[in-house]
Amino acid sequence: MSDQNEKKHPLMVGMRTLKTALSVLICMAAYHLAAPLGHTTDFDAFLACTAAVICMQDSLEKSFKSGRNRMAGTGIGALLGMIFLYIDMFFSNEYLVLAMTALGVVVLITVCNLLRLSEAIVIACVVFLIIALGQTVTGPFVSSVQRLLDTAVGVGIAIAVNHLVKKPNK
Repeated sequence: MSDQNEKKHPLMVGMRTLKTALSVLICMAAYHLAAPLGHTTDFDAFLACTAAVICMQDSLEKSFKSGRNRMAGTGIGALLGMIFLYIDMFFSNEYLVLAMTALGVVVLITVCNLLRLSEAIVIACVVFLIIALGQTVTGPFVSSVQRLLDTAVGVGIAIAVNHLVKKPNK
């Protein structure tokens, strides 16, 4: 019987768990080290860490697929979030914001479905809402690019760890 089919004790810590924790640690350390340089916050580290957790899969191929979906969803959500913020800055009407937020979700789901990126829908909506409803002092463009970069850091770290850290030989 292969060890993948064996039942593990619920308290056993598996290699994927350790790789996930290592990915999160590397993300947190990277943002901690970058903090004195400016332009990083705990929220930026949070986004990178969540991307790393989501992208750590049981195979490198699945991690790549998850990372691709994560980056596509983040890119689409960030782009629409940026557009939303520019429109909001121009009109500055709270009722328009309510309607545009709901419309933005409809547009995101439709675009992701048209692009055959159904697995990216949830993250596209989450990123859109983070940008559209979050407070930004850096402006719409920088805020959107920062979300994309934070995600890329987490995805990259998860894929690198998944590739470099192997299962121990028995």
